[in-house]
Amino acid sequence: MNHHYSRIIIAFCSTWILFVSCSNKKQELVDKIKAGEEKLFNDSTLRLNDSVAQNVLSNYLIYTDKYKEDSLCADMLFKAADLSNGLQHPQQAIDLYDTFIKRFPKHTKVAAAIFMQAFLYETTLNNKEKAKEKYKAFMDAYPQHPLMLSAKASYDQLMSGLTDEELIRTFEKKQDSLK
Repeated sequence: MNHHYSRIIIAFCSTWILFVSCSNKKQELVDKIKAGEEKLFNDSTLRLNDSVAQNVLSNYLIYTDKYKEDSLCADMLFKAADLSNGLQHPQQAIDLYDTFIKRFPKHTKVAAAIFMQAFLYETTLNNKEKAKEKYKAFMDAYPQHPLMLSAKASYDQLMSGLTDEELIRTFEKKQDSLK
């Protein structure tokens, strides 16, 4: 009987030690991320510090992979997508926004993630068809969203087939005719 209780106590202690160890590793990673976030921008120029940003991005991805069920996971995944964009990795950003949308479909930032995908397809990857598709999905799903007017303007421009220069000339002609 005594031997049985000692085995239970050993099993309990082992489980507790493992839990505390995992919690400490998780907290250490959170602390590393927070420290990195504070150094993301150069103090004097306010420009993104690429090496720090790359390190923070790696830590976001480690966290979102290791702690999928954690309450911080969604925000870290969204920040990872934003940071990828800031590091001029538009395809990685689009992929991370996509992962965010699939893993957290009810999150309040899903609309922004879809909009950012459309914007990156349009402005960085020059994939007009994908941009139109994403803007349309955004407008259909979020007609009251604050980014709706921007999405509609971009979508309408893409549908018109006009280049930025042609659009500017058309706008200038309209302004001249109003005078």
